[in-house]
Formats: sequence, C-alpha cells, structure tokens
Amino acid sequence: MEKIIIDGSRFVNASGKQVILHGINVLCRGRETGHIYPDLEKDYPYFQQMGFNLLRYGIFWDAVEPDPGVIDTAYLARVKELVRKAKEYGLYIMLDMHQDLFAQKFGDGAPDWACLDEGLPHPDNCSLWYEAYLQSEGVIKAADNFWANKPASDGIGLLDHYTTMWEKIAETFADCDNVIGLEPMNEPFMGSLARESFGLATMEILKKDPTFDLTRPETIRPEVQAEFLELVGRRFVEFDHTTLMDFYRRMQKAIRHVSDKPVITGGNIYCSTDMPTGLERLSDGLQIYAPHGYDSVVDSDRYEAFSMENVERLFQHKREAQDRLGLPVIVGEWGAFPSRDFTNDLIRHMNGILEQNLWGDTYCEYHPGMDADPHFTALCRAYPMEISGQLQAYHYDGESLTLDYDAVPGESKVFLPFIPEGLPCKKLGDRCVCTLPSANGKQHLIITKRGLQ
Repeated sequence: MEKIIIDGSRFVNASGKQVILHGINVLCRGRETGHIYPDLEKDYPYFQQMGFNLLRYGIFWDAVEPDPGVIDTAYLARVKELVRKAKEYGLYIMLDMHQDLFAQKFGDGAPDWACLDEGLPHPDNCSLWYEAYLQSEGVIKAADNFWANKPASDGIGLLDHYTTMWEKIAETFADCDNVIGLEPMNEPFMGSLARESFGLATMEILKKDPTFDLTRPETIRPEVQAEFLELVGRRFVEFDHTTLMDFYRRMQKAIRHVSDKPVITGGNIYCSTDMPTGLERLSDGLQIYAPHGYDSVVDSDRYEAFSMENVERLFQHKREAQDRLGLPVIVGEWGAFPSRDFTNDLIRHMNGILEQNLWGDTYCEYHPGMDADPHFTALCRAYPMEISGQLQAYHYDGESLTLDYDAVPGESKVFLPFIPEGLPCKKLGDRCVCTLPSANGKQHLIITKRGLQ
C-alpha cells in the first residue's frame, strides 16, 4: 500500500493518484476483552469484500495507560499486529483515542485513576447514554479536572500524562505506512460549560416558546431549534478556539517529536449535531478534518421522526467548515443505525452526501456478525478508490457507477459490487476492484455489468 499524502483538501497516494477512503469504525469498548475484539482478523476478508479501504480503529486510554505513567506495551503491540495485518487486506487505519462519557467508569475512555470525579454521583436512569453529559455530576467534574490538568495520584497532571502517552503511541505506529492519521480524542466534552450553556439558552428560548422541551426533540420547530443551537454554539465555538485548539496543539507537539502522521481533528461532542465548529488549522498543515454527523433521533427508538433534511443541513455546515479550513475530510462517524427494514435507505441517503462532497468516511460502527445482517448491505457501494488525475464527480445508483475526472496518464482503480465484462479486475467473490485503462483529458465513464458504456 502506498502512503497517503494530504494535497490541499484531498488525499493522494505516493504516486500522485487521488484517493477516496471508505470504511467503518472498529470500537471494542469492553474492558473484559482488553479493548480488542477476539479474532478481529477473521473479519478482514469481509471488510475487503465490502469495498472498505479504511478502518477507524479505536484505542482506549484505559488500555494504553492502566496505571499512572505505566504504558501497556503489550496492548500497543497487539494493536500494531492488527494494523499490520490490515495492510494485507488493503486497509488504511485512522487511530482514534476513543471515549464516551469520558471514562471507563461511566462509559469508555479514561482509566479509573484518571477519572477525578471527586466522588460525585452519576445517574443510572438516563434514557439515552449521552444525556449523562448534562446530568452526571461525576462526568462533568472528571472532564473539568482533565482540562484543568489536575494532578493524578502521582502528582503529575492529567493532561501531562495524556501528552506523554500520545508520544509513546505515535512512536509505536510511526513505521506503519497504512496509518494515515492519529486522532487524539473522540468527541471531546467540555465539562460544566456544556450544562451552563444549555441552561442559559433554554431559559432564553422558553421566554419565547413555553412548549420548548429538549427531551422531546421531535416536537421542536426547525426555526426554534436553529435559534437554540446558535445560542449554545457561540460558547462552544469559544471553547474550540481556546481549550480544544490548545489541546490539539499540545498533541501535535508530542506527536511531532517522533512521527509525521497527520493529527485528526473532529470537533467537540456537540459538533456531531448541527452545531458550528471553532476548529482551526494546525501550524504544519498535517491535519485531517474528521467531523461526525447524526440526526437527533440517534440511539433512540424514535426513528419514525428521522429527518433527512436535518442530516443534509448539518453536513452542509460541515462542508462550509471544510472550505474555511482547506483540509481533506473523512466523516469519522455517521449512521449508528439500528438493524431495521429502513436502514439501507438511510445508508443510501448518506452515500449520496458523501459522493456529492467527494468525502471519505467510516460508518459507525462494526459489530461482530454484521456480515450476516442484510440491513447493512448498502454500505457496500461502488466508488473510485484511486483516480489518476482530478476527480470531479461520481455516483453509484445501485446498478452503474458514473465517473467524471480530468485524467492524466496512469491506471485508475474503482471498487464495484459486481463483475463488469471486458475490464481487468481483482475479484472479491461476486465483487471486484476494477482497473481502468490509462487516459488523458476529461473522462466521463459509466461502468455497468456489461462493462464501459
């Protein structure tokens, strides 16, 4: 596999070909399995047959540094084995330090010693897990103490521990060519600032609309939701500009001591909704923008209220952020859909957004046994993997792949969930990676089972 290089707002490989990255999240949150799915390698052929060339692989502070200052090198070595094995199946890796509700004690993430919650309570009656970000005194205090760099039991600050840990991680994976970037933290949570901001914004909205109820998002009118998010978003953007960017610069400095891997910046937890981001460019340009995007019904039982319009709007805002930043995009998380009859339709809708923006992506998320679930087949889609030239547009309608690109001499490769006639292919069961002939100048191609049309 060739090294992936950032070229403005797109990815190219070492040969200069434009690359589109498409894949899935692998997040083993369980401490009982050491945060690694047993026999994960057995699913690599499935990933390859789905057309994936990218995994967003989750590692966990709880596993990397189980005790203050003690790095579990055996855990990192096992992850490195998985990364190297992935290369054999054409899989690039985004290495993501994952957390949900900050710590393993509450969800996943930080080890117990780094969860300085000061004994404050954590509710066990949240109907949706992420409600605890606003309801849990323990989660809020632990996050506040992290950003304040409060000392752990050994007298060393939490941020200082985190920085040293990331330098070791970066050093471990520096020689892995298929690791395209390092993500310092999944969906950073700002702590008490969040509840304070939501509270102030709610009071303002209730003055105008007494029916406003955050616990029933499906009842909130779009114009009211927009006003509420604007009020909250102002303070969150300030958090991004200051605390979060200071954190990313700290991580950048630690990583650069040992590696030139790009830093992956995704935005705070609430940027997964229709919230603005205050992310900025890092100084060296070795940076990937990896926004997340979910409709408000995610993880609930209210999918009858799923809004495709909301998803389109929030990703339009992610596009505006990309244009401002001038960085390549991999949508790090999207979907999280239940296995239902409507799931493939929702996936196909998001596929269209990815195509329109020429973005990479990693669906959230993989579960063992997913290969036998027919509700996720739309994740297998035709797309250009490597284009010799400048990709302008592409679209897969379920039967044909249409490509428009400004070609320069050299072969291009596309993934197809069918075998076309008359074209050289590397077969993957009834699917393939197809090689397109060298060309020069503007190309408009339609590929079907009958070959080039």
